[in-house]
Amino acid sequence: MKLALFLLFVVVTFQTIAQQNISDVRKLAEGTTVTVTGIVTNGDELGSIRYIQDTTAGLAIYDDKLDNTERGDSITVTGEIDVYNNLFEIKNVSSLTVHTTGNKLPTPKVLTIDEIGENYEGQLIQINDIMFEELFGMFSGNKNYNFTDGSKTGVVRISSSSPIVGQVIPPDKINLVAICSQYSYEPNDTRSGYQLLPRTSDDFVSNSPINITSTVHINSIVKTGFKLSWSTDVGGSSEVFYGVNSDPKTWTGYASGSTNAMGNLHQVTIAELEPATIIYAKVFSVLNTDTAFSQTGVFATESNSSGDIKVYFNTQVNSDVSTGTPAKYIGKAMNDTLIAYINRAEETIDFCIYNINNSGLSNVSEALNSAFNRGVRIRFITSGSTAHSGVDDLVSAIPVLESPYNSSTGIMHNKFAIFDGNSDDATKPWVWSGSTNLTYDQINTDANNMVFIQDQTLAKTYIIEFEEMWGSTGDQHNAGNAKFGANKTDNTPHEFIIGGNRVQSYFSPSDGTNQQIINAINTANNDLNVETMLITRSDLANAISDAKQRGAEVHVITNRENDNSDVVNDILNAALPAGKYIFDNSAAATLHHKLAIVDANFAASDPQVITGSHNWSNSANDRNDENTLIIHNAEIANQYFQQFAYRFSENGGDLVVSAENIEFENVRVYPNPTVGKVTVSSQGSIKKVQLFSSAGVIIKEINSNNSSNLEVDFTSFVPGLYILKVEIGGSKFNSYKIIKR
Repeated sequence: MKLALFLLFVVVTFQTIAQQNISDVRKLAEGTTVTVTGIVTNGDELGSIRYIQDTTAGLAIYDDKLDNTERGDSITVTGEIDVYNNLFEIKNVSSLTVHTTGNKLPTPKVLTIDEIGENYEGQLIQINDIMFEELFGMFSGNKNYNFTDGSKTGVVRISSSSPIVGQVIPPDKINLVAICSQYSYEPNDTRSGYQLLPRTSDDFVSNSPINITSTVHINSIVKTGFKLSWSTDVGGSSEVFYGVNSDPKTWTGYASGSTNAMGNLHQVTIAELEPATIIYAKVFSVLNTDTAFSQTGVFATESNSSGDIKVYFNTQVNSDVSTGTPAKYIGKAMNDTLIAYINRAEETIDFCIYNINNSGLSNVSEALNSAFNRGVRIRFITSGSTAHSGVDDLVSAIPVLESPYNSSTGIMHNKFAIFDGNSDDATKPWVWSGSTNLTYDQINTDANNMVFIQDQTLAKTYIIEFEEMWGSTGDQHNAGNAKFGANKTDNTPHEFIIGGNRVQSYFSPSDGTNQQIINAINTANNDLNVETMLITRSDLANAISDAKQRGAEVHVITNRENDNSDVVNDILNAALPAGKYIFDNSAAATLHHKLAIVDANFAASDPQVITGSHNWSNSANDRNDENTLIIHNAEIANQYFQQFAYRFSENGGDLVVSAENIEFENVRVYPNPTVGKVTVSSQGSIKKVQLFSSAGVIIKEINSNNSSNLEVDFTSFVPGLYILKVEIGGSKFNSYKIIKR
């Protein structure tokens, strides 16, 4: 009997640790310890997870013991079978052996979209002749992108650590190579499931001899036109078709432009437009008989408006940190301020609000009724997920559209209004935005901000967004055509010159707002102050952490620690000293801002404010209807900082107001802006220079061998903003924002 038991023990033990092929392992129960051998098919492009394949199947391995393994490594792993959100994987690795490196990867299995499934989970696959449904802009991190073959639809997942983040979304048909994976929040969640994981942009395989390799950038915005620029992988012409509506069949505008010596950097000037003109355009480059087209972009000229920007806060401010214009603390008068703009409207009001309740407040609904009765055309959108009792106070003749709400569409969370947006008089249109809902707590106790901007171009832009949700350009909405949430498209301009200052506008979930917030944070080189209700995305926390590592003075306050995800709390607690990452405990009311202030304390470093309705969460970025403004204006940034300084200090935060010059006295960086080379000159020795994109992606690194002068060549780069980091003597670091024209 003892011998039989011993033999049984030996057999079981052997079965547990013996070498097995992957297809057999995939049939075993969760918790079983297994040993498998395969070829690694991804490196750190996907984070800590690795996928391996043998001749039978593939699977995932999630364990930081594999962090140093790379594509092409032949490895043997012993670990425990786990099923995480429906993904079959190995965890708790007890043994890892790397046999050889640089092995040829398995040939991707060519599939159709409807073949994606469990049979190929963990394997390299290829789907041919697909297009991304989101065809304009750059890839963002922690986001899903749908692709289609014309009839079926699949999903690509881009992680925040992926090198694909910031790369242009392919505008034409490609062959897609990726690892087949799976992720479901719940076993029966039909909203998520199999997703493909491309590793780098090389996994987007074009069949065309010429391809557009950047987004289309707008610069030199004036009242009569602007410049568009882009890059291609090989030389070609520089041309643009455009028109004043979204249907390319009606376009009559055409312009051609110049290229660099290699022919792969393109620039076209579109001129002779009217102020506050919004155009739709496709750039294209021709090489012999082949043409690379961009998808349709939307761009706008500067208006004849005043560009006046007015900001209001319902909580106290610290005027001691004012650099000139005191911030406007108006206490409980937020509703009254909004009503004043309603009362001045002469032609139209387009109102979009998550929640409105007039109980105990100055009555916004009555003000809208009065405007309607004096002949102002009013259109009103609210969320179907809220009580919005203030809608019941509107006269029945005012058309109201409630957004649909279910678990897949998200919520209509906007807070904006457009006053006289279609007026021919450029001094009449105003846009209202910020974080404020129109309820008693939001007005009287919760910390909120409002911003009013007088600009005809921005007003027209917000009307485009409003009418996409309204489903109509007329007085009455068309619920059948109305688009909310993921059904919306990226169909508005994003770059403006307002009152001589750059302003950016983004709407969620179509415009990749989260990545734009990260891009703005990545420009902070002196100070970064974050005041937002919650942070649940790790990529945002990592961007804040990176700003601290660059030497910026960083302060973060959120509403409550438990509102943030655990991983965000871990990242920020590790990155920031005590007193720099705090929570709003000064009152029972909610800190409801969704804002960040970049370089508020150094006017020479592009001070900017991020504000609007967009919470720093997955839902805001991926599902909800939201609006966000990024205002590049030192005066406005300082006004927001005055409010931040009071709130942060009131909660016991360790606030440091730093306005140090980012340039050392013995270092010069010139010329800036530049069209070609930039010279870095120092009285001391320059150890190293690094160049980053505005998204924080390193482009090049130059080791200077301790020389006192060196040049950085920008000639081949697309016009835009770059970050130049200079290391002096191995101990001092400095960052410069460089504009390439």
